[in-house]
Amino acid sequence: MVIKVVFSLVILIATSSIGYIYASRYNHRVQQLRHILHGIQLLETEVLYSSNPLPEAMKRAGERSHPSVSGIFLDTAQCLYSRKGLSLSEAWNNAVEKHAAHGPLQDIDQEVLMDFGKQLGTSDKDNQKKNFHMVTLELQKQQLFAEEERSKNEKMCRSLGILAGLAIVIVFI
Repeated sequence: MVIKVVFSLVILIATSSIGYIYASRYNHRVQQLRHILHGIQLLETEVLYSSNPLPEAMKRAGERSHPSVSGIFLDTAQCLYSRKGLSLSEAWNNAVEKHAAHGPLQDIDQEVLMDFGKQLGTSDKDNQKKNFHMVTLELQKQQLFAEEERSKNEKMCRSLGILAGLAIVIVFI
């Protein structure tokens, strides 16, 4: 009898944990988008108001960004400093692909960032300001979608984990 109770608790805890882990993915995307937005705002400040060259602006934005997204900026800066023959757009896209591959970002989030990279550094300050404004709006929109998705699915995942555990326990008892 004691073994059944312990076994039931282990199953319930395990399935509940799986539900909570799965639910946390929705929160990670929201956080990641928030950190990227902050990093892009830092980059905008460096480019438009401090008038730093793009490699230096990328480096400084990366140093002041959250560690989960700083690699995008720092890798782009490193690539530009090393003069590997890549354009800014290629360096940015490589960094986005590298850092977004294992993260919570979805394909649409990566597309927004890559579209931003295509226009970065190709025009005057006024057009750069428009580019920063557009990427900020798009990322805010994606963040809003991610928050809606989180509020809709997070509770469901947690509940499914608990209910799956209860169902397994009931079947075995």
